[in-house]
Amino acid sequence: MAVTNFIHIPQHLLPPMLSFLYFKSSSMIPFSVRGPLTFEGWYPRDHKPGQYPTNDEERRAAALKYGLRPEDYKPIDQDDVVRYAGDYPELGIVTFDHKDPYEDWTDRQNRRNWGEMVPIDMMRYRGDRLTFTGLEAEDFTTWGSIIMCLRVLVPIAIFAWLVTNEDPNAWRWRNPVMPKQYPYDFYRAFPFEDARRYPITNYSFELLD
Repeated sequence: MAVTNFIHIPQHLLPPMLSFLYFKSSSMIPFSVRGPLTFEGWYPRDHKPGQYPTNDEERRAAALKYGLRPEDYKPIDQDDVVRYAGDYPELGIVTFDHKDPYEDWTDRQNRRNWGEMVPIDMMRYRGDRLTFTGLEAEDFTTWGSIIMCLRVLVPIAIFAWLVTNEDPNAWRWRNPVMPKQYPYDFYRAFPFEDARRYPITNYSFELLD
């Protein structure tokens, strides 16, 4: 029976990747114990909104829960049936363009830092959705918005009318009506002439006077 001799190499002599694998393989803790994402002391119920605060003590507890000062904490109005979420704070509308593009954000795609509170409407005002700075409202006028819409709708309507008009003589990409054809015109015009240049003789079956 053949016996294989294994040579033990000290860990400090291995390359960085092999050293990492050597350390992991020699560890007695399996990988599945930690899991992909594990944070000490964090549970999903910590981020679940609670009941609407009814007194100052509950308001203070809710403010501390969300990392806000009690004087800055204001829950979402209960009458707002669309946005109401228990004791979740009203943080206002903060869109993607409101935030500094040159800031060193933890999440540059959404311009958000780790652990930062987000408004209840955060998914609506992302960078790839509705975003504004508020400066556009200074130049907003009713007639200006109407004209902006008409600048798009009127050309589309005119173009649609031109290409869908049933009149055969209307302007189109190409007139679908072919020239009137007569028998034997091709042979008279063969090989390179236009048959429409030849006069057409029409006969009738009515008797002459």
